[in-house]
Amino acid sequence: MPKKVYDFRGKQSNISRLIRFDPEAFVHILFYRLLIPVSIIYGVVLLASLAFAGLGLVAKTLTIIVWILFTPQVFETAKAISVTGSRGIAFGHLNESYRFILRTRYSKKAGGYSLFPYLILALWVIGFIFAVVWWSI
Repeated sequence: MPKKVYDFRGKQSNISRLIRFDPEAFVHILFYRLLIPVSIIYGVVLLASLAFAGLGLVAKTLTIIVWILFTPQVFETAKAISVTGSRGIAFGHLNESYRFILRTRYSKKAGGYSLFPYLILALWVIGFIFAVVWWSI
């Protein structure tokens, strides 16, 4: 009989359990779960808009919604790249002595890696603004 493992934080399917100990992960998972059905609807509307020109506004509206729902995924991906690129120094929950050893051994500082996700997020938002302005012209 397989061994049962219990997680005192709650079931994995219950994403509200994340609010207490990792609110950023809660936002990431919530937006991800919302993005799945919205992206299916978005794909159907995009295909239909190729045949029916009247669906252009609906497609643009859904593009904006998908863009907003995808924003945490972009940020978390950039953050993961920063964590792996800096070997955990940026955004890692490491004790100070271990961080000192990593900095000494690999001569890396977290400065650029810590800024990278926010730079990507800024570019993402600028792209969103450009898209909205372009559609309104």
